Amino acid sequence: MLLPCENEYIIIGDVHGCIDELKTLLAKQGFRTNAQNLLEITPQNEHKSIVLLGDFVDKGSDEKLTQTIEFIHENYAHLNKQRQRLYLIEGNHESMVYRYITKDSSLIITPKTIANKEKYYNTVALLEKNSHLKKLFLELYEQCLPWYKYEYEEDFSATLTHAPCPEKYLCQESKEAKRKMIKCVSRSKNPKMPLDELIAYTHEEAQDNEHYHIFGHLSQPSIRQYKNKICIDTSAIYGNRLTCAIINKNTLNFDSVKFENKQEVGIQTYNTLFNF
Repeated sequence: MLLPCENEYIIIGDVHGCIDELKTLLAKQGFRTNAQNLLEITPQNEHKSIVLLGDFVDKGSDEKLTQTIEFIHENYAHLNKQRQRLYLIEGNHESMVYRYITKDSSLIITPKTIANKEKYYNTVALLEKNSHLKKLFLELYEQCLPWYKYEYEEDFSATLTHAPCPEKYLCQESKEAKRKMIKCVSRSKNPKMPLDELIAYTHEEAQDNEHYHIFGHLSQPSIRQYKNKICIDTSAIYGNRLTCAIINKNTLNFDSVKFENKQEVGIQTYNTLFNF
């Protein structure tokens, strides 16, 4: 879906239950949270919109995941009353949590899938014991799309997806394209292979222009950019930073905040993208 080009966009990488960092990052961009847990719309920020790049669930503590889902749900309704100011992109974690809690028939339950649910998708158990929170998540999931695109004149654009994927799938509507934009080839199944070999298309298809592809998904130690390919998942839940890209007309900038140590930090071994 195309984004209106007259707005400024704050594009936020993988949150994974880092609600405190999300609020801090949004405050830096001019969106302060009031006593009702709602982001205040002011004359200074009314031209801005927010895009969550997917994976706002999982990995965080139950308390912080609950707060994250509630905060996004409350503000999705609040910010979008007059015009759309909050956009959600589907990440692989939203996709898998949805499949587990709706008992998707295509998800074959085996000892491995049960182990994966406990290891990677801890939001599932939280939603299974909290019907109200499950309802909120399902309502948010219905608003998630696999891609958005911003275009400003002929020489500047940004395609937004959760995962990196080959160019031929970007902004396409087939089931295969959606799957590719939500999740790239499994890193856990190929732990010894460098990312630049595993998803070589990311640098092989990169071009030296301002038609950007911005994605998350890869848990990096810093923003990783090669030409027009940019990963902004900077591993907040692993004790690093929560990052956003900021698009205003034909300019692209970045900002980030530190992990605030208000929940247990995850353990991460980095497989660095564009490590050449």
